[in-house]
Amino acid sequence: MIAKFFLQFVLAAVFGIGVDDGYATIYGNPGDPFAGGNLACTHRPIPQDQPVCAHRWLPCGTQVTIVNLEHPATTGCRISDRGPYGQDRFGRWRGAIDLTPHVAKAVRLDGRDVVRLLYLMPKRGHPAYEPANAPKVPRRSRATM
Repeated sequence: MIAKFFLQFVLAAVFGIGVDDGYATIYGNPGDPFAGGNLACTHRPIPQDQPVCAHRWLPCGTQVTIVNLEHPATTGCRISDRGPYGQDRFGRWRGAIDLTPHVAKAVRLDGRDVVRLLYLMPKRGHPAYEPANAPKVPRRSRATM
């Protein structure tokens, strides 16, 4: 257990690579009008037939590799929404990521499986950290200062 946390710390500090384990669930169906909406990064419905997923805190646009630990399969997707927002029967939720049906099929997800997420955090100044609807502020040139 301590070795796992040490390895995660070294990967994050030295290489900027994140590793996270948890449950993955499927959200939305093809044609689901409620997938995405105002919480989506683009403020548009999430396409259910593309490799996109939802995560609570990773920046939108981050590329994630998903490894299914229960059924050997691996696939990649892009964060484009916020979630998961469910609870178990005890009022706790341990969901790590929500997958569209397209990604769930590629990673052989049947219901709720344990997965490992591998991601590379975008560098500072990457467009993933900027809000989608933020107005662009013109920069003053140094000659006018």
